[in-house]
Amino acid sequence: MAWAPGAQAIERLRRAAVATRDLVVHTDATRWEVFAKASTTRELIFEPTPPVQVSVVHETGVAVRTVCRGEAGFGAASGIDSDAARVAVGAAQASRTLMPFDPLPPSRLLGTTDTTVSRTLPPSGWAAHAAEKLTHGIVEAADRRLLVRRIVFHEGEYGRLLATGEGFVATHQDATISVLVEMAHRDRQDMTCYEWIWVPDPNIFDADRIARQMCDRALLMRNSITTRSGLFDVLFHPEISAHLLGALAPAFLPCSEDKDPIPKLVDRNGQLAAQALTLVDDASMSDCPSNAPCDGEGLPLRRHLLLENGVPRHRLTSRLEAQLFDEPTRGGARRLSYRDYPRAGISALRVVPDPGIPAAELLRGAGRSLYALRLMAPVSMNLLKDEFRLLTSGVWLDKGVVEGFQPVVELRGALSHLLHRIDAVGADLGWHQTPAGFVAAPTTFVRCLKVVGR
Repeated sequence: MAWAPGAQAIERLRRAAVATRDLVVHTDATRWEVFAKASTTRELIFEPTPPVQVSVVHETGVAVRTVCRGEAGFGAASGIDSDAARVAVGAAQASRTLMPFDPLPPSRLLGTTDTTVSRTLPPSGWAAHAAEKLTHGIVEAADRRLLVRRIVFHEGEYGRLLATGEGFVATHQDATISVLVEMAHRDRQDMTCYEWIWVPDPNIFDADRIARQMCDRALLMRNSITTRSGLFDVLFHPEISAHLLGALAPAFLPCSEDKDPIPKLVDRNGQLAAQALTLVDDASMSDCPSNAPCDGEGLPLRRHLLLENGVPRHRLTSRLEAQLFDEPTRGGARRLSYRDYPRAGISALRVVPDPGIPAAELLRGAGRSLYALRLMAPVSMNLLKDEFRLLTSGVWLDKGVVEGFQPVVELRGALSHLLHRIDAVGADLGWHQTPAGFVAAPTTFVRCLKVVGR
């Protein structure tokens, strides 16, 4: 039976947790935790001529953590029936290993925080209507200079539940929608552009505004090719800023002293970055793509100030890593699915513009500079060696006027130099999906970076 959204789904998760509890209490475990999750993901692909392609994936599962006389175990199984509960409990018992501490949070630390009303998916047919409006908006905004090859809607709905021996800690339902648009230039169809958009509220989806944003970046690639190398000021598009900061995220996770990159990156004043950069991790905000009543361990969500005006303030520490590295438990455990052991990680990293400079003003005031538009490869960053490398495409600007398009440009050097040369951040904050998680970033202006044209 496929998982169905709504109150019935949460009731099924509750029954799964109760069935798991009945099995755990007959073991020798003194403390335990059950995490159950069910999700439905639908992908709709709209192309100019073929029929709409639809794929639906249902996933359910149960995870169990147990503690007994200094031994801790973890097990997971797909499904939310009695068989899944039996497999998960058996796996947790079989995987027990000695631990110098109890990795489960004390009950007094557990709790939930208020969240906004859970988001729901739009009615059937919304995606087709939105795809039609978006296609029309792109064609009009680009004056027919762009072709829309396909539009992919990802619609996800999920429910999750966390229970311990002391009772239910949290239940939560939510939904999320994102759109991927593939475009090409009508006269240069070998040049493909991809744009990813998170849709916070389908009821106020502004297809024309989103189409204009997409076209603004895609059409900059039509300029004549200009190749330069040397030291230049660089503006990073919000998407590149997000991936850059996502790659920096491990610096804000607990680690052993010999693997801590912070001492190697800060200057004599304790600055990790320039004063223009402030970073928080805050999944409790209503505008966050991943909203929940608690973190992956059941600890209350809170705003974590990681970097304040360039100065490192805190790290994200789950209960397990706090004990391993002798840090206070601050929360921040991430659990993407039932198969994952809760570990510290960013949930919703965001730049605090406060107030931030309008992006158009940043572009006009940048002088002769490179505007890096798109990543050509994943961000390469070695925190311990203080190195970074970005392979991007972009355009050359002179006081906001485009002088030429650079198909491939490499930016490389000392990461500490890049961070300390961040001169300003824009007000155009937008969410982007990165390998490290969701990051909300604006246009970023960095002075004097080494640019290698290709």
